Amino acid sequence: MTERTRIRGLAQRESPQRQKGGAAVLALSPAPGPRPAGVRWDQEQATVAVRGELDREALWAIDYTIERASIEAGRIVLDLREVTHLDYSGVPELLARRRKLRSLGGDLVVAVRNPYVANILKAAGGTELPICRSPEDAFAEVAVARAGSARRRQ
Repeated sequence: MTERTRIRGLAQRESPQRQKGGAAVLALSPAPGPRPAGVRWDQEQATVAVRGELDREALWAIDYTIERASIEAGRIVLDLREVTHLDYSGVPELLARRRKLRSLGGDLVVAVRNPYVANILKAAGGTELPICRSPEDAFAEVAVARAGSARRRQ
């Protein structure tokens, strides 16, 4: 069986050149669907988990998946903890997606463990992307940072 890419819960065959080790694999959880009654859009959280090497094509798929996830959830965690390389040219799209989410009352947070990947994000202009160590801590860290900046303004 060949390496597969998961987008919106569907498996698509990898091209022969991407079947080599390191090809990106993408998963969205929870899968898109209706929210439970009484749960507000901005309180719902989705995780887009990625592993492997992220080239420009993979970053396009990630941006598309984040867009699909944002229909259901206002808070999106982009889990890059298992990413070994990131093409810097896709970072502006991630920033644009975060700005759009924030304008609607949501947010995008990135979970990264690899310092190499974190440095690529920062060097490519991603300094405004909140970076944390795990998806579980993503929005807790953002809430603490916002509370601290609100206190400084007073």
